[in-house]
Amino acid sequence: MSYTVLHLEKAKGNDSAMSAHIERTIHPKNADASRSHLNKELIVYPESIKNRTSAIQYRLDNAHLKRKIGTNQVRAIRVLLSGTHEVMKTIEENKQLNNWCNDNLNWIKETFGEENLVSAVLHMDEKTPHIHATIVPIVTGERRKANDSQTYKKKNLNDNSLCADDVMARNKLKHYQNTYATVMAKYGLRRGIEGSEAKHISTAEYYRNLHLQNQQLEQEKNNKQFELKSIEKNISSKKVIESFTNALTGSKTKRLEKENEQMKSKLNTINTSNDREKKKLHESVSKLENTLEKQNKVIDKVLQYHPEINYTLAIVIECEKMGLPPELIKKLLDKKEICISGEIYSSRHFKSFKVEKLKLSIEVDQKEKSKILKIAGVQCQKKKKKKYKEGLKGNSIKNNEIIINRLKR
Repeated sequence: MSYTVLHLEKAKGNDSAMSAHIERTIHPKNADASRSHLNKELIVYPESIKNRTSAIQYRLDNAHLKRKIGTNQVRAIRVLLSGTHEVMKTIEENKQLNNWCNDNLNWIKETFGEENLVSAVLHMDEKTPHIHATIVPIVTGERRKANDSQTYKKKNLNDNSLCADDVMARNKLKHYQNTYATVMAKYGLRRGIEGSEAKHISTAEYYRNLHLQNQQLEQEKNNKQFELKSIEKNISSKKVIESFTNALTGSKTKRLEKENEQMKSKLNTINTSNDREKKKLHESVSKLENTLEKQNKVIDKVLQYHPEINYTLAIVIECEKMGLPPELIKKLLDKKEICISGEIYSSRHFKSFKVEKLKLSIEVDQKEKSKILKIAGVQCQKKKKKKYKEGLKGNSIKNNEIIINRLKR
């Protein structure tokens, strides 16, 4: 249900404590400092008046009171005006708050007198928007005592007098609630239940209760924040674990991928290098084969025009096998007879023999038309022309053939 809030309370003394609260010279715990700039003074003070306390005194000084104000006499009445929280927030959201404030001011002026309204402040920094109004209880006519059935006698009923009891009379309080509810009806607010057993509490008690509620709400807020932080911590921990796992597996995968790429690159380099080496080797083999072919052609030409070389080569080979030094072989080739002593090797018998003054010479075989080597007058070798030619080629390019065979493997 949506109800109006209208609360009147007598102030004590100059009411400086409430002035500090209303004017925010002391910031209350239940107020949001970030919204205090939205608070608004709805009454323009007279010139030279700067605050609520001075405004109260200014009204008293200019009320033309005939009686002296008593030490304990009530000088001001606090008026709190608001409504159910949800409705007040709706009024604010619908941008009707200025109209609501104007309607409240008009009702106060009509009810208590415009001159008696000395202060009205809209508070927006607490939970529910509300107005703190201050009226000075200046009345005309007979002054009413606290007991509604009794009045003070006045010489002139038109004189002003300070009388909070008259303003706070029970029948008038009921009238205030009814007329205020009528004005607020267009905002969806209605009067509280008439005859309700709900007790009217003082402003101080109201704020004490509000402070307790705020403390409870603050505790609930802290508990919820603690729970939220615990949940966020768990979520954060899971994310950290996931991130760490992803980073670990991801970095390991990346490292393996990188190593794989490096191995592939090395393999490609090796294959490329091998291909180049193979190409070079094939080129070398081809060159050697060409060289061998050229050498064979040269040898064929030499043998074609100098066939005796075949037989000479056979004799030289045989002498080398026997172990003769080059100078003795040269003497033999110059058709000189030589005499040797020592150990010689026989290719026919495949072993060595010791000899003493053994004679060696080269003679021409008239039948074969070739040169033959004789040892002690006996022919020791006789080779065919083709065999000599093969021997000649073999000795001249033996190393080349070995290299070619190795390259072809």
